[in-house]
Amino acid sequence: MAILIQDVVKADSPQDASKDAKGRGRPPTGRAKSGAERQRLYRERKTEEGKEELPSIWLSSDVMAALKRYVNRQNADIGSETLTLGDAVERVLRDRLLRKR
Repeated sequence: MAILIQDVVKADSPQDASKDAKGRGRPPTGRAKSGAERQRLYRERKTEEGKEELPSIWLSSDVMAALKRYVNRQNADIGSETLTLGDAVERVLRDRLLRKR
């Protein structure tokens, strides 16, 4: 009895092996959210925290550099990077606009 090359190729094909093997990567949970859903939930959380979104603003380069220096200096004093640019803008505006006169 002669073995044909076609029979050998069919028996060792990667398609047969892939049926038995598990897929690569993390398995799907079926609970994935779209980008729009994630953004909506993020905005709802921030609203519950009493925060509002400031539309995009343009700052001069020297103001932005000073703001970054301020953030870096504050984070160096704290010892970690907990202050963000948004936090710094809020802190400066709060100091200037809500101070007691």
